[in-house]
Amino acid sequence: MRGEVERTSAGVLVWLHSRPKFLVPLLSVVLLLGGLFAPPGIGVPLLLLLAAFVGWLTYLSWPVIVGVQRLLRLSTIGLVLAAVAGKLSG
Repeated sequence: MRGEVERTSAGVLVWLHSRPKFLVPLLSVVLLLGGLFAPPGIGVPLLLLLAAFVGWLTYLSWPVIVGVQRLLRLSTIGLVLAAVAGKLSG
C-alpha cells in the first residue's frame, strides 16, 4: 500500500517542490486560521483538510523522521483534530 501511495503522491510532491518554499507553510497557516475563525460550516472542513494534508505528509515522511519529529507531527494532527471537536461542540 505504501508504494502505491508514494506513486500516487509523486506528481503532487513534484509540483509542490517546484513552487516557492513558503507555499506549504503559508497554505497551512491559511487553513488553520480560516478553520479557527470561520463559522463551523466552513471552519471544520478547512481544519479537516489541514489534518489530512499534515497526515499525508507525515505518512510519506515517516521512514526518514525519528523521535521528537514523529511526536511533533502526530501532536500537530491531534491538536488540529481537537480544534475540529471544539468547533463542532461550540
